[in-house]
Amino acid sequence: MPRLNTLKFLIVSALIVGGVNYLQHQAALQQEKLDLLLHHLDDLTFLYEHTARELRETNKANRELKFELDEALQRIETVEKRNEQLEQLLFNQRQTYCNAVALSGSTMPVLSISSFTAKQYERAWVRLGAHGLRGTGAALVRAEEIYGINSLALASIAYLESAGGMSRIAREKNNLFGLGAFDGNPILYAYTFSTKDDSIYYAAQLLSNSYLSRWGRNYSGDNLVAIGVRYASDPQWAEKVGRAMSLIARAAIPEGR
Repeated sequence: MPRLNTLKFLIVSALIVGGVNYLQHQAALQQEKLDLLLHHLDDLTFLYEHTARELRETNKANRELKFELDEALQRIETVEKRNEQLEQLLFNQRQTYCNAVALSGSTMPVLSISSFTAKQYERAWVRLGAHGLRGTGAALVRAEEIYGINSLALASIAYLESAGGMSRIAREKNNLFGLGAFDGNPILYAYTFSTKDDSIYYAAQLLSNSYLSRWGRNYSGDNLVAIGVRYASDPQWAEKVGRAMSLIARAAIPEGR
């Protein structure tokens, strides 16, 4: 019996040792798998962080590119709008210039846009020797913007009525349009203005409201011929203004450019 018990003990011990060794082996295998998985996890974590960093950098670069693209598109849009404005300006100038040099300015609608520039008017005054009108270019352009009166027509009326800005009324009263200068005593009755620019704005507003508005008390039509019916006593007034338009247009835009 003691031998049997010893044998049993040995068998049980061997089984236990074998089981422990098996479990230790399995534990070692699991640890190896765990270590491998952790290693893979570290690799994946590194890859994820690297990819995330690249994505952040790419997103930042994309945002910068989008900002630059938006700026470029805005610049393109600005240039396109400017080109459209320049095309319209050149079209307006060409139409007004052609009407003027063809001596059809007297029948051209006065409520139209000439798009002539202050620099062009100043060039014209120098070339025509209209020294009394020098410095009025900006006011003529501004009057066109405010009241819609064709500035070449307005400039031509001023040129004719003030003898190039050199008449006594123009010199002493800054009145470029003969406003209020009734035939009986024009010097006495002519309106007085603080500056020649004030005279230009007043005349533009008067023409717009009284002569070119259908509800104006002096309205007879939309051109210089119609304005002349009540504006001037000279029956050839509109024709003379038309000739002045031709002179100024040619002097303002030499060779039609």
